[in-house]
Amino acid sequence: MCGDVTNWDEETYRETILKDREIQTRTVFRTAWAPSQNPNPDSIVVASSDGSLGSYSISSIISDLPLGLGNAKAPHYFEAEPECFLQGHEGPLYDVKFYGDGEDALLLSCGDDGRIRGWRWKDCTESDVPIPLQGKHMRPILDLVNPQHKGPWGALSPVPENNAIAVNTLSGSIYAAAGILVLIVGMWRLVK
Repeated sequence: MCGDVTNWDEETYRETILKDREIQTRTVFRTAWAPSQNPNPDSIVVASSDGSLGSYSISSIISDLPLGLGNAKAPHYFEAEPECFLQGHEGPLYDVKFYGDGEDALLLSCGDDGRIRGWRWKDCTESDVPIPLQGKHMRPILDLVNPQHKGPWGALSPVPENNAIAVNTLSGSIYAAAGILVLIVGMWRLVK
């Protein structure tokens, strides 16, 4: 029935508008240079507020810039296409790091869902899946969950997210920082 206010669902309408706005605007929380044999790395990986990881070639972005970009007084916006795209987490993705160098490197990420995930960097760079179909085309080979601790009355901690990760390749460890007021550090050992 057209124009009938009884069928109006304000909550669904609000969620649709917010989703559309989120899709159009993303916040970059962290970047990391991808491992490279070249002393001047070219690929950068971006961790975004929508839970995605994108790999971008700096030289490709520069070569694709339209002539005169930045010379006009009006603002210009340029949208770069990723070389690889992964939908890594539910909710914001806060940090991205590489564990190791070269072909054996692991791309690690952590986010609001309390997970640390890892993908073989080689699988990302050699993927034959077209960019529009990428996202969940690769399963992580590493999927760690930040354990929630029980409080004195048995309630789970309210903050499961991982805010940052650090790696120590000498000891084979991944460290995670979680929480808002209290720093909780977890350590996992990677065994080959």
